[in-house]
Amino acid sequence: MAQTIPSTVLLTRPLAASERFAAELRAPVVISPLMETVWIETAPLTAPPDAVAFTSQNGVEGFIRCQSWRGTAYCVGDRTAQAAKEAGFDAESAEGDIADLTALLAKRAPGAALVHARGRHVAGELGVRAVPLVVYEQRVMALTPEARKLLSAKDKVILPLFSPRSATLFAKQLTGAEQAQLVLVAMSEAVAQACTDSGMPVACIADAPDAASMKLAIEAVRG
Repeated sequence: MAQTIPSTVLLTRPLAASERFAAELRAPVVISPLMETVWIETAPLTAPPDAVAFTSQNGVEGFIRCQSWRGTAYCVGDRTAQAAKEAGFDAESAEGDIADLTALLAKRAPGAALVHARGRHVAGELGVRAVPLVVYEQRVMALTPEARKLLSAKDKVILPLFSPRSATLFAKQLTGAEQAQLVLVAMSEAVAQACTDSGMPVACIADAPDAASMKLAIEAVRG
C-alpha cells in the first residue's frame, strides 16, 4: 500500500524514472530532472560476446537500439534484469549494486568475453574485465522554476538522491538563497559521501540500492 507523506518530495531523476517513482508515492511531488537521457548510436559489435553486463535500464535500451545480439545478460538489479528479459536476453539479476554485479560476474562468468553497456558517466567501474560500450549519456539540466519556488519557501522538502552525480549536480545549482528545510535521502553510501563532499548533510541512507528501499527511507524521514 502506498504511504502518505505530508512533505513535498522533490524528484530530480530523469523524467521517465521520476514519473515511475512518483506514481508509487502518495505525496505532493515536484519533478525537476537534473539530467536527460540522450542515446548514443554505436557500431555493431565486431564479434559476439559471451555475455553483456547491464548496470541500468538505460543500458538495456541503449544497447538494443543499435545491437541485434541477444544472449546472456548479467544485470545490477531486478528492474534492469526484467527490462533485459523483455528485450530478449537470458538475464540474471545481482539484486544489488555494482559490487554485487561484479561478484556475480566473477562467479558465473570467470574469464568470459564481456561487454558492459553503460552510460558516459558511471558511479563506479565493474571489478572484472569488460569491453565498455557507451550507449547513452545524461546531459545536465537546470532546476525548473517550480523547483526553485519550492526551495525558496520555508517548508520541509524531502530530496531523494539516487546517484553520486545527481547529488553533486544538485549541490552545484544551489544559490544560497534557498530557505527550505532539505531532508536528504541517499540511495547508498556512495551517494551519501557525494552529499557530504558537497556540504549537504544526509538524513537517511536506504538499506539497499533499490526503489523499494528508497520509499521506505522516505517514509522514515517524512515526520
